[in-house]
Amino acid sequence: MEITLSKEELEVVRRNKREIEKRFNDLEGLERTLKYLKLKYLRDHRDRLRAKLGEMRKLYKETIEFEEKARKDKELMMAFRRELSEENRKLRSELEDRR
Repeated sequence: MEITLSKEELEVVRRNKREIEKRFNDLEGLERTLKYLKLKYLRDHRDRLRAKLGEMRKLYKETIEFEEKARKDKELMMAFRRELSEENRKLRSELEDRR
């Protein structure tokens, strides 16, 4: 198991070196330390997962909005295409009538 500490945490460890060494020398202190480290790891992991979930929710919302906009754009383009097709049909008919 690897433990990564920030500069501030490393300073705290250095200041409390004797107390930490005492904890490692007695079994109960070691168990408390391990429980603390496990809880810290679990909290950090939970926080990372929450952040990731928040980002995924945001991206999902953006995707839904994009899909809705694309659907509306498609409908608009299809309506425009129908209008152009109708106009072309009328123009062809007028050309045929003039001949």
